[in-house]
Amino acid sequence: MSRRQRLIGLAKSTRDNYIPKITGSVTSLASGASKAFTNPREVYDEDGKVILPKDTRIKLYPTYTRRLDNKYFVDVSGWMSAPGAMNRKNRVMMSVIKQLMKREDPELQDAYLPTHQVHQKESDSDNESIHSVSSNQSASSSPGSPNSDAIINERLADFFAKSIPNSEIKITIGSESKDEEEVAQKRVMTDGYGYFHITVEVSYKPSVIFASSTVTETIFAAQDIMIVPESGLGVISDIDDTVKLTGVVGDKRLLLRNLLLQDFQAWKIPSIVKWYMDLSKRRDVSFFYVSNSPWQLFPSISEYFNLAGLPKGSIHLKRYLGSMISSLLEPSSSRKKTMLHKILKDFPEKKFVCIGDSGEYDLEAYVDLAISYPNRVLAIYIRYVENSLSVEDDRRILKELLRLLAKRKTEVSLKESESIHDAQDADLIDLSDSPVPATPKKKPPMKPKKPESLHSRSISRSSDGSEPPLNKQPANEISLDAPSFQNASPPIPPSSNVSSDGNSMIDEYRPPLPPRRSRPASRNGYDYGPSSIYDSPGFLELEERDKKGAEWIQRVTTAITALRNTNTQIHIFIDTDDEFFKSTCSKLDEDVRVK
Repeated sequence: MSRRQRLIGLAKSTRDNYIPKITGSVTSLASGASKAFTNPREVYDEDGKVILPKDTRIKLYPTYTRRLDNKYFVDVSGWMSAPGAMNRKNRVMMSVIKQLMKREDPELQDAYLPTHQVHQKESDSDNESIHSVSSNQSASSSPGSPNSDAIINERLADFFAKSIPNSEIKITIGSESKDEEEVAQKRVMTDGYGYFHITVEVSYKPSVIFASSTVTETIFAAQDIMIVPESGLGVISDIDDTVKLTGVVGDKRLLLRNLLLQDFQAWKIPSIVKWYMDLSKRRDVSFFYVSNSPWQLFPSISEYFNLAGLPKGSIHLKRYLGSMISSLLEPSSSRKKTMLHKILKDFPEKKFVCIGDSGEYDLEAYVDLAISYPNRVLAIYIRYVENSLSVEDDRRILKELLRLLAKRKTEVSLKESESIHDAQDADLIDLSDSPVPATPKKKPPMKPKKPESLHSRSISRSSDGSEPPLNKQPANEISLDAPSFQNASPPIPPSSNVSSDGNSMIDEYRPPLPPRRSRPASRNGYDYGPSSIYDSPGFLELEERDKKGAEWIQRVTTAITALRNTNTQIHIFIDTDDEFFKSTCSKLDEDVRVK
């Protein structure tokens, strides 16, 4: 065998054995698949193409289409996966989740298997599907009772699914016109977690998105186009604890139970649903739902939206990176920032309102957005979530936050009134024929007279010619050690503009105030002015007793300060405030008209 043939054989061996194994292992860890592609023959064919597992599917997520300069830009987003197997790893994970929820609700104890029984059943079939486990366990449930295991397995199915990475998908954008001969087609590769996203530009009015696998054409998905108006009002909304009751604040076991077992009807917040429906009746109103929930919860979210009757809109969730429990329980951080900024960039003519809740950090995310795009965010609405503001007294902190926001609103109103008054004065024009008198020149300032007490005097000497002793004080100074100080009247300060009775400058000689805590002028990078709330004794006391409440006051004060040069207003509301929902709709109508 020649040297060239040996090198070719070595390259083929590396391609067929080592590269697929490494790729399969990385894919298994990244996608969270319980049994990823460990056999290289199950991953790639001889041509290097991915061999798709049985029952591979493509899911398309609700996105938006925008129009710009007689062209349409279609956002396409989705996920490629295959149903997972209920193997050992997934059984253990399922058992842990059920045990957590069982501790929260004793009534569920009989429905779940103990951990040691789960391990005994693992050896029966490592490749048993999740759906078959659901059907077997449902047989043991009593007639008429809800099948808890079936519900949990159904809602966790996408967490156990196997992502399909590095697979090519063909995107076709259909035309609304039947006369269109050619339609736009693009190709996109799934990433390491099976997700794909692409923006397709077309010159015709689109009607449908069609995504299909280039390996197997029978694997495809279709979705209708949602064209969002260029102008008007955009409503950016959170999902968890904003439009559905999730329970992010509080016991995480209860959160799991709400997500994986609770009936969708229990998620509904009637006042919020009605408010959103009232907003959707306005002209050119678009909804964008941006949440920190993983895409694996999209089936539940979509079903709830249909049940509750919430307005349709684009949905933007986060990618699932393989850790189920951390993905479900992870607090919101800055994950939303990229999507929020993209929405405002894509619709430069729109005005927006942002709606979130006090359970997470929606306030900071929306304030950052309003600062980045001045005068584009009309208002930030934060729904009050019970037990989210304080460890002692939620209502007390809520009342203080509302007072701070009302004070800010009053200051803005006064400032606007002064601006209008100044503008009216500037518009007054004198149309009379009388000549305008010349403005007299200012006279130079008068030189102040030197006080008598500061005039130089000749030093008197004693009869022996010596100077007076140094410890003898002049007549215009006092000694704090003098025994008669407390009963004596304060001396007249040596100044020419002081009256003879000495009353006009008496404040100058009052004892100094006790030292106060230094104002944190650079707290969070903002200057809070000379009368910062952080200097008040009440806040100092609150910091010691209720750090959570003090943190919320700091967060709201920081937000108010950050938005002082914008027209964005912050509102905190409760579900039972009907007047708030009514006034908000009329106020938004006015703001959008004025824009």
